[in-house]
Amino acid sequence: MTRSGGWGDLVRGEPGRLYVLLCLINLLNYIDRQAVTGLLEPIRVDLGATDAQMGLVGSAFLLTYALLPPVFGWLGDRMRRTRLLASSAAAWCVATAASGLVGSVGQLAVARAAVGIGEASYMANTPGLISDLFPPTRRARALSIFYAAAPIGAALGVAIAGYIAGHFGWRVACFLVGLPGLLLVAALYRSREPARGTLDAEAAGPPPSLGEVLAQFRAKPVLIALALGFAGQVFVQNAVEYWLPTILQRDKAIPIATANATYGVMVFIAGIVGPLGGAIVGDWAVRRTPRGYYLVSALAIAAVAVPIGVISVASNPTVLFGAVLVEALLGNFATGLVMAAAMGQVGAQSRSTTAAILLTTMHLLGDFISWPLVGSLSTAMSEGRLGSLVAAASAVGVAPEHHLTIALIGVSVPAAVVAGVMYLTAGALDRTGRPADPAGA
Repeated sequence: MTRSGGWGDLVRGEPGRLYVLLCLINLLNYIDRQAVTGLLEPIRVDLGATDAQMGLVGSAFLLTYALLPPVFGWLGDRMRRTRLLASSAAAWCVATAASGLVGSVGQLAVARAAVGIGEASYMANTPGLISDLFPPTRRARALSIFYAAAPIGAALGVAIAGYIAGHFGWRVACFLVGLPGLLLVAALYRSREPARGTLDAEAAGPPPSLGEVLAQFRAKPVLIALALGFAGQVFVQNAVEYWLPTILQRDKAIPIATANATYGVMVFIAGIVGPLGGAIVGDWAVRRTPRGYYLVSALAIAAVAVPIGVISVASNPTVLFGAVLVEALLGNFATGLVMAAAMGQVGAQSRSTTAAILLTTMHLLGDFISWPLVGSLSTAMSEGRLGSLVAAASAVGVAPEHHLTIALIGVSVPAAVVAGVMYLTAGALDRTGRPADPAGA
């Protein structure tokens, strides 16, 4: 009889060492990604760009990040994943540093697209690799900690980049956040590859084709509903992460170093407490109902609408950053639960491809739309258009000149509600029951 074990079991032995390395590299992944987010305003001013153009820079990153995961997932189901992931990490580190050399918005977009290529491979293949390190009863914990790197890395990236930019400029900040990740690449490249599917009740067979995995999606409506719910979550949360540092600097008139550092502290705290809290509450809920993961995920993302509304009207710093903390907690509560639920729907030999399809769907329908949409709405309002939207926001207490804030709340609040509904729908469609250790918990 296999015991489910405690949290400390995740870092023991050779699987634990590889797991820690994957988490550390994922932390650097998000530091690299979000550092530029914290620098959008000085970059925009230096390059003479508009909010709409800066939104399109984000879309350039997402274009490769969203479209390429199925390719890398297909490769990851067929080759040594540790070496594929090490090469991917090296690529995005170099591309992030190169962002500090650009002289135009177009060049910045190309650099960010190159970052997206490396990160697409990493995020497509790590969930399946981690699933081969731990039995089903530990995967929600392991994946929740792994995905905690997203808010923690976002916090560190924004804070570190803001500090460096405040003293040495945004170009130096790109260099200094991009290159350290290369130190971990060699260790990952030399790491041993775990056997696929040995911790699952179902014996591992040959990897299916991309068409077969897509057919599996069509045959399981729960996967479609999960993907749509995840897309709604990403639509909201990534739009907040992308634009909120600029809102703090511009609409709330907080100096960049102070805004980024305080924002970073709030998101750092949320990045630890949120995913771990999600795993604890999710494991508690799933012991009481097979739909526990879905219920927790739905409640968390729908509740995000409340702190976003508070952020849009708050002027008191304590209230403002308290709302930032709550938003980050709720926005990152469910990611590990959602991915664990998805991994439980498929066989071990198709997990990388499945995760890749989820990534592509959630980004193409999520932040690939919300990032430029917020920027375009803000630019339109600054040009005197969309007066009815400005008037509606003013009626609930948002300053009419805070165009970026109005755009963010206008697109994120409805999407949060839709995401919650889709998670509930996925729970209603799931017929597999609760996660289980095949050898007995």
